[in-house]
Amino acid sequence: MDQPAASQMVSSRESDARITRAGLKLSLIYWLVLLAVLTGLGAVNSMGSWGVSAIRCLMTAFAVAMSWLIILLVTHNRSPAFSVKAILVCAAAVVVATVHALVAFFAFRFVDMNPTPMKLGDMLSNILFWIGAYLSWSALFLAQQYSAEVIDRERQLSELRAQAYGAQMRALRYQINPHFLFNTLNALATLIEERDVGPAERMVLSLSGFLRSTLALDPMQDITLGEELDIQSRYLDIERERFSDRLTVDIDVPAELHRAKVPSLILQPLVENAVKHGVGAVDGAVRIRISAGADRNILGIHIDNDAPERPRPSTGTGLGLKNVAERLSTRFGDAGRLDGGRTADGRFRATVSLPLRFTPG
Repeated sequence: MDQPAASQMVSSRESDARITRAGLKLSLIYWLVLLAVLTGLGAVNSMGSWGVSAIRCLMTAFAVAMSWLIILLVTHNRSPAFSVKAILVCAAAVVVATVHALVAFFAFRFVDMNPTPMKLGDMLSNILFWIGAYLSWSALFLAQQYSAEVIDRERQLSELRAQAYGAQMRALRYQINPHFLFNTLNALATLIEERDVGPAERMVLSLSGFLRSTLALDPMQDITLGEELDIQSRYLDIERERFSDRLTVDIDVPAELHRAKVPSLILQPLVENAVKHGVGAVDGAVRIRISAGADRNILGIHIDNDAPERPRPSTGTGLGLKNVAERLSTRFGDAGRLDGGRTADGRFRATVSLPLRFTPG
């Protein structure tokens, strides 16, 4: 048996156990309340002898046992349809109520030492009373069952969403742009061939630091904006070595925002995009600027880059930007979004907006 199937089986058994325990607790409360009501009515009608009270207690225990059997019948029924379970519970309740009425009749007859023959009208009246009692219990149990199923379904959906989000984060963790890595290694090979030791050493150190920082991240944990900026600085250091004096980087983030919490690597696709559509599309020098600000408890992070007036046809898939937008929407709802467009001075700006949260200390 594979691990997912085994996990699902364990989860199903745990769910059945929870339903059984909750149903048994409900049954005890329901039948004890009914016992108290019947005992009170019997005392009012002068039918409160010790023998009658003992039979009522025994029949209450019988009702709890029958309810438990119905609960087991439902929990072992693997039909996913709630309507099937409801029909099964109601049918079982009618049968058990009829048996309960007959057993109670003969038990009270034995206590009263009354040989009077069974009257059909009285018997039908008792059966209908107990059918009503069991159906009332069934309604409460089915409501409890439905509520438990809804909670379990929401829990499973939440787990699936968490698993999907975790898979997405792990994919992002290893989503190093292959073109970036290929170009970096090509640039290194060129520098080594030209015996340009200084830039080659700096590029190797920047690349190793960038890979160490990204691969050591836990994709499910937030990091500070300062840590995110440090990772992007390492990445841009590599790109500066590749593009020599064509790339200028400017990071302008207030010191107090360095403690703000952000999803790990949330800026990486945007910075890659700025390099690709900035330096890769403009013949002259290009400046990439990363800035941030806070307004009404919303953190805004901006990545600006020089861009050509007429953008070249894109050769990318757009998955990186789509990934960022989906991460923000999934994590923060309407409070998290990605916006992009040209600024008044002709540069391109991508803006990440998310709730402003700070790490302790």
